[in-house]
Amino acid sequence: MGRGVEPQDSPPAVSLVIEKVGFKDVKRRVRLLTPQGEVALDLTLELYVEISGDRRGAHLSRNIEALEVLGEEGRSLEEYLEGVARRLLEKHDYARRALARARTNYYVVLEFEELRGVEPVEVEAEVSMERGGEREWRIAVGVIGMTVCPSALEYMQQAYGERLSHMQRVKLTARVTTRGERVRIEKLARALLFSLSAPSFSLLKRAEEAKLVAKAFRRPKLLEDVVREAARNVVELGKLKGDALVEVEAESYESIHPHNLYAYLRSRAEDIKVMLT
Repeated sequence: MGRGVEPQDSPPAVSLVIEKVGFKDVKRRVRLLTPQGEVALDLTLELYVEISGDRRGAHLSRNIEALEVLGEEGRSLEEYLEGVARRLLEKHDYARRALARARTNYYVVLEFEELRGVEPVEVEAEVSMERGGEREWRIAVGVIGMTVCPSALEYMQQAYGERLSHMQRVKLTARVTTRGERVRIEKLARALLFSLSAPSFSLLKRAEEAKLVAKAFRRPKLLEDVVREAARNVVELGKLKGDALVEVEAESYESIHPHNLYAYLRSRAEDIKVMLT
């Protein structure tokens, strides 16, 4: 006696397209063969496919099967996710589009003036692929640093003759969306960290702390300055093509206010390049 039609393959009661159905918080460790050598990353993954309005559901065990292929990690996180998205489409022959997303922590060698450290950055990467090969890559990098307020600095100088100001801890994030163009995590992280008054370091001795504070006070910045400079630095250091979409956001954890400050910009790389000429 043959098997009947599985529930997922039957028509739904409401015929609407579902853009994403799948799993969140899937844990995997992968090996990437980067230009700096082999890197092992612990990933938190999201795996989705799109289903049309004429089927009730997706066979979601196939999402996990798409991960169970060894030796295909690739040279970057985006390449790994592209391989996952491709396998999702192979497993789900009824799906028009697949999406693979990963969150992880990455460590970047940071040099700022005479200071040096290996610092953690937050990374989120995403690959969306349509059947036929059309693909979109998105990479987001988040760093922690600090700003010195130029407004307070100027007023204190005028009113009291002292070069004093307040400092903030800032989270700065850039997202770059491309059509398969690779953007290195290290370049994005450095572009962001050098957009702040100063980066943060995990380990500082007293003399190094003093040096970092002195450097920050020589680079006072509004949060608006930070996001604009970050967008410029991302385009220049990342050598982005004109159609790349750049998003930058910053949240300042204010030291003298009970609320936070936020700034966001969104622009095509080509428009940023025009402003630089």
